[in-house]
Amino acid sequence: MAFTQFHQPISSPPWDVSLRPRKSRVHRYEYSALSSDFCIETAPDQSGFFMTSCKAGVQKGDLVHISDVDGFSEYRVDEIDFYSNPSDMWIAKLRMI
Repeated sequence: MAFTQFHQPISSPPWDVSLRPRKSRVHRYEYSALSSDFCIETAPDQSGFFMTSCKAGVQKGDLVHISDVDGFSEYRVDEIDFYSNPSDMWIAKLRMI
């Protein structure tokens, strides 16, 4: 009696978490005249805003809430680039939502 083994490639299951989009995080910043850990300015073409900061963990698609004495503004990170030195510093293009 002879037995043969047939090996079929194993495909990834449909519930593979690596294929799921990452859930957006919310990063909160507070602006005051005394101190600030970020800089935000309007893009030259008025298409959004540019923000620079050293707060770690911010990624494309995340939300940014900026609070000041008048309330808060909410933005989505459309693009982000990281500096090489310091490595936690970044500049992002934000869109107000």
